[in-house]
Amino acid sequence: MKVMLINSLPKDGAYATSDWDTAQEDIGAFPPIGLSYLAGYLLKRTHHEVVILDAVAERIDYPQIQEQILKFNPDIVGTTIFTPTFYGNLVLAKLIKRILPKCYVCMGGVQHVRMFLEETLQHPEIDFLVRGEGEIIFAKLLDALETGRPLKEVEGISFKKDGSIISPGKEGYITDINDLPPPAFEIMPRNLYKNRIGTGKQVGTVATSRGCPYQCTFCDHPYRTFRSYSVERIISEMEFFYKRGVREFVFFDDMFNITPKRAIDISDGIIERFSDIVWSFRGRADQITEEMVRKIKIAGCTQIMFGLEAAKNQDLKAIKKNITIEEFLKGTALCKKAGIKTSANYIIGFPEHKTRQDVLDLLDFAIKCGTDYSQFNILLPYAGTEIYNGGVKRKIIPGDFWSKYISNPQPNAYIPIWEEYLSRQELSELLKLCYQKFYLRPTKVIEKILEIKSFTQLKMRFQGMLTVMGFGGFRRKKEKVDYEKKVA
Repeated sequence: MKVMLINSLPKDGAYATSDWDTAQEDIGAFPPIGLSYLAGYLLKRTHHEVVILDAVAERIDYPQIQEQILKFNPDIVGTTIFTPTFYGNLVLAKLIKRILPKCYVCMGGVQHVRMFLEETLQHPEIDFLVRGEGEIIFAKLLDALETGRPLKEVEGISFKKDGSIISPGKEGYITDINDLPPPAFEIMPRNLYKNRIGTGKQVGTVATSRGCPYQCTFCDHPYRTFRSYSVERIISEMEFFYKRGVREFVFFDDMFNITPKRAIDISDGIIERFSDIVWSFRGRADQITEEMVRKIKIAGCTQIMFGLEAAKNQDLKAIKKNITIEEFLKGTALCKKAGIKTSANYIIGFPEHKTRQDVLDLLDFAIKCGTDYSQFNILLPYAGTEIYNGGVKRKIIPGDFWSKYISNPQPNAYIPIWEEYLSRQELSELLKLCYQKFYLRPTKVIEKILEIKSFTQLKMRFQGMLTVMGFGGFRRKKEKVDYEKKVA
């Protein structure tokens, strides 16, 4: 079968604020990891013809997407659903069915499918859903469609038949992820994947694990089990990029340094094979040690991104972050001493933020703690999370919003946020203030100017400055968008 996997457009999806959106997308363009693994499995373990269309990285709109679909003429299109951007998934599905009525549409997305399976399959344009991790399940679905095998024998899929939803077997879960083939980066637009807070050049993106064992109240991560790729497997994936001239890498998983030893072991593998690369990762500050910092520095690590979220110990305890401010400061100090840059993520609009001053205190901490970068976001209480369930119970968040949204998604819908104390408009203004106060300080501006080593970096820093000042990037307009016009 001819299979097209599409990283669909997030535009017009649900969001927190209309007058100034977060600048998170300005950190760069990175590949859709889930689709890349799906394609890798199909190419290595099946005979099906597979292409990936990354509409996000290529910055193309629906007319160009339609052109690419018609050019390839797929038998089936697969895409991943992130609940807030489901509007775009449905627009894509409608487009496909209009231009290729016989083409199947299959969607995945572990958390979304768990929460909104029935609502999603209400839409006749969506033929199948994959439940859980989809590499093996999707391959079996393709074989069944090709050979005529009864679909009810394909465990892990869901579909509608005679008005009823059929969901044979349990959802997919891959215990030994080392058995998976490598991602199919060879069929992706690798030249478009760049890290804006790195060198600005092409990056190799590697996932070293799946799952997260922590219990943060705001996180909708589907798996609380941690599964790691071997060091040999990680180095092998890096080899693919290295042989093609890539010298910057981003480890794109939540728990790279779940223990200091793991980071050290991977660093040993890098040192043995690569002597001229730089890399960064997302991790935890409480798992930073002097030995680990020394080793990752030798191996080429230049930056670590920490998800701190809050700036007071009582707030960290409330969101079950399982870290203290003291541990965070100790970890970032060790990084600074070694010459490794740091970035911290913060969330404003937690229930603990009862006044404007609470957010200003967080901003003050972000400035004084000494990290090189900060990223701020408004809390999005995702369905199924502890904080969402608490908000629904207290009637601060409407419990039926997401169900209604998936059943009838509207463009540019407002996501319910925690407005018990601070309104959406107040949080929007505070979000913009956080970015401006952090990045437009004279010392920070001078620091970033002195770091510029190429025209590419100059261009990216200028674009980032415009976004922070409110002149560029991701302002949104509240407007109705007609489905038929979208796909015409």
